[in-house]
Amino acid sequence: MKKSYTLFKLAILLMACGLSSCLGFGNRKFGSDYSYKGAFHKYKTFNFITHASAEDSATIQQYQVLKKFIRERLEIQGYEYSEKKPDLLVSYYLYYNDLKMKGYEQEEFDIWLTKNEEPSEEHEPYRPVKMYMSQGTLLVTLLDHKKQNAVWQGYTSGVLADRSSENTAYLNRAVRTIFDQYRVFRKGYLRETSHAN
Repeated sequence: MKKSYTLFKLAILLMACGLSSCLGFGNRKFGSDYSYKGAFHKYKTFNFITHASAEDSATIQQYQVLKKFIRERLEIQGYEYSEKKPDLLVSYYLYYNDLKMKGYEQEEFDIWLTKNEEPSEEHEPYRPVKMYMSQGTLLVTLLDHKKQNAVWQGYTSGVLADRSSENTAYLNRAVRTIFDQYRVFRKGYLRETSHAN
């Protein structure tokens, strides 16, 4: 009897933990916006824009971890890191406080991308929307190096509110959440890997 009561308490505790983690995730906002002029099917290489806003050692460490996770994710998608004239420049910033930002109401990126292999001057108008992001928002922006303009941005909130936290799992999950919305592989990469296998 005592054993079954203990198992019952354990089951209730696990359900409560599971429910609280679901509720916590539900409060997180994430999304992405894109430029209709982005040449997404042509980008092959990338590099990072350096951040000069490192205030303390904890912040520096978090930015190094973010850079590592972003680089790994882009390389998984076939992009190559390049010091010389990269196609894409990657900017990333972690906002610790609440943030009001502007996004755009657009067709899903995947759907738009299949219809538009080449950038076009004719496109639907941008429909700006105001968004309120809670503490710990990670914003990643991809810039077309040649054209010198942003072509895609992804964001997720509720990442990390404490600058001194050493838990990198939150940062890894944030990067995955953002890049799950940028499902673009380097041109020819899938063909190359299928031939190699």
